[in-house]
Amino acid sequence: MNGGGHDLAYAHFRGIQKSCKEKKIGIINFDAHFDLRELTDTANSGTPFYQIAKETDDLKYLCLGIQKESNNQELYTTAHQLGVTYLENTNFNISNKKKVIAIVESFMATVDGIYLTIDLDGFASHFAPGVSAPSPFGFSIDIALEVIRFICLSNKLISVDVVELNPKYDIDHRTARLAARMIYNIIDWKLNAS
Repeated sequence: MNGGGHDLAYAHFRGIQKSCKEKKIGIINFDAHFDLRELTDTANSGTPFYQIAKETDDLKYLCLGIQKESNNQELYTTAHQLGVTYLENTNFNISNKKKVIAIVESFMATVDGIYLTIDLDGFASHFAPGVSAPSPFGFSIDIALEVIRFICLSNKLISVDVVELNPKYDIDHRTARLAARMIYNIIDWKLNAS
């Protein structure tokens, strides 16, 4: 787990694939962005899931917290072409918890294991100001923790990363503390699920 750019998701997923050759791995991404930009010159934080899709026969990718304002029509078209499941930030909230959990549960039923990647820029900026692309319309901690806990207790979670922490923009270490607390909870829930 680290706070680097989301471009590390490509290498992370490839490592999981190598170590879990017999398993169908699904990706659950908490993010404001699809990160499905086509690779042109070099990989970057906007390209990892496109790279994975181009090297995977049957991409299983669920993105929670997508913001319309942060993704152009081309990215939505790519997501549809690749069969990406997603939930926009306006529906990714605690009052919609039953529907959110049902979507996550349905997605997890199609795979053997889960790679969970949490992009801190998906959170509302008052929770996570220390990111390069903050947004006041991001999602809340409560729904994120409910879903993360559900994933941890499923016994399908294989690996996790927390990305896009930018200390230069953090205020009172708010974003760093959010990341640390999520990691603590993930470890606690995984230990109790075993």
